[in-house]
Amino acid sequence: MEKQQVPFQLSEDGMKGTILASKKFFGRDSVLTVSGKYSEQYFVSVQPVGEFDVEITISAKAHSSLSEDLLKQFMNDLIDQQIRIDLQKEFGQLRNIIIEYAFSPVSK
Repeated sequence: MEKQQVPFQLSEDGMKGTILASKKFFGRDSVLTVSGKYSEQYFVSVQPVGEFDVEITISAKAHSSLSEDLLKQFMNDLIDQQIRIDLQKEFGQLRNIIIEYAFSPVSK
């Protein structure tokens, strides 16, 4: 049985965390949106790794440290954001029609 690789790891005594995200699952917009949400509290960098992956590095500001839970939360936020983007692509036009109808003038 093949051992599954964990998509994140802590290094430098918890001062830096690295997440390896597949471009197959996560688009550019979702990675940058989530990275932006974390950039106020952490230094975040995004670099392509080969053709199929992107490496997201999160570094602690000041002298704080990162936890594995932070990296897990980042991954969950990536998943949530990608789902939002996918749903918008699939149902965005329907949503706009419903909103237009809901706010249209009422005929007497």
